[in-house]
This record gives sequence, structure tokens and C-alpha cells, in this order.
Amino acid sequence: MPMSPRLLRPRATGFNPKSIGGLKLWLDAANTSSLTLNGSTVSQINDRSGNGYHATQSTANNQPTYQATGFNNKPTLYFDTTDSITSSATIADYWLTPTTSPTMVLVMACYMPTVANSGTIVFGSDAQANGRVFFASHFGGSTLYFDSVNASGGRLGIASQSDTGWTTPHIMTVYRIGATMVVRRNGVEVGSRTNASGNYATTTAKLQIGKCDTASLNAMYMSECVVYASALSASQITTIERGVGKKWGVTVA
Repeated sequence: MPMSPRLLRPRATGFNPKSIGGLKLWLDAANTSSLTLNGSTVSQINDRSGNGYHATQSTANNQPTYQATGFNNKPTLYFDTTDSITSSATIADYWLTPTTSPTMVLVMACYMPTVANSGTIVFGSDAQANGRVFFASHFGGSTLYFDSVNASGGRLGIASQSDTGWTTPHIMTVYRIGATMVVRRNGVEVGSRTNASGNYATTTAKLQIGKCDTASLNAMYMSECVVYASALSASQITTIERGVGKKWGVTVA
């Protein structure tokens, strides 16, 4: 008796970021076929979203280091104080309505070495003058600053962040949907504002991950990054966080 074709089909496993609309960028260190290695460093990581926003770094000394077991015994990219990768995606690509009501959802599997000036998760445009957005930035002390549009109205400061939650593998979510800006860690809100302001006047700046402009004060680990130019619902955001968390061995609320 022949076996049922249904039983022969492989079972779907894991969360696919493409299952939620609005995906613009998907960088995944676990997918080794999407990485171009230059010895122990990475010169390119391909965008798995299908949009072709691959991220590259041609200068060997500025390429992040591939670590096969650096994130809960899973792969990660380590960015030291000079490392960065730049995607071809521009602000206009990964933000929805950036000039009128900026909207974007970022979920990242990441961590920093320390909550101090030597540890920063950097994600943003390649030029601050063009409207930089960078996350989990330190200007001394234990306050983390999450920026959108690089304006005071788009800045969220979270004080007393000296615990180890940021310095061990976690799932970080930062989203700006119009005037609402929220930061979450492992599915738990750690800061928010409902009066975020500021729009992008220039939308052609490319996306850079790692290093803050010309400054050399930050180091970070990144294993996966998904970006949606969409006003996602709370349930959609939770689905993404839990899916990414399960993949990377992180418990998400």
C-alpha cells in the first residue's frame, strides 16, 4: 500500500519572516550560504527577504568576524569598534512614509559586550547628516538611547540599564509607527513614548550596521536582523519576536 503523499512531505519547522507582510530586509548569520567569507571575516551577507538589499564591506580590516558558536552556541557576527556592513537599502526602502510619518519595525538577535561606551548596537543610515537612526547607543553611564530620525523628538532614553540583559544574547525590538516609539527586550517593553516626532528630509542614505558614523566606540554581536516597513500589529510583532527567539535559544515573553 503506497504511503500517503501528505506523510511524505517534510514538516515545516521554524518561523519564516516572509510570512508577515512588509518585510524589507532579512540578514541571517545561521544561513551560511548567504555569507561570503574572507577567512574568518565576512565581506558580504545576502538579504534573504528577496529584495536584494545585500550588505557588504570591501575593506578587510572593517569586516565583522564570523563566530560559529558566539550566540548561545549558534553563529553570530562580531563587530569590533571599526567594523560595519552597508546594505544597498536606503531610508526610503526600509521606512514606510519616512517624510511624513516614519514607520518601521526592527527585530534583532543581538547583544553588546558591556553597557558602556564600548558596547553599542548600531543600525542606521550611513551618514548622520542624512537622518541617522541608531539604537542602543551610550553617551556614558548606563542610559541607553534609541534614536529615530536623529532628532530630540525621536529619541527615547532608558535609564539605569546596567543589568546583564543587554550583554547576553537577547531579542531586541525597536519600532516607530508614526508618533509611537517602543523598545522591547525579549518581548517585554522597556521604554516607550507616544509623542515621537521628526521626519526624514533626505531618504537616500544607505543602511549601515555596526560603527556609528566615524566614531570608534562601539562593539556588538548580531545573529539575525529583520526589518519591516509596515505598521505591524502587536500580535504580529510578538509572532516575530517569538519566532526569532526560538531559533536562537532565547526565551521571549
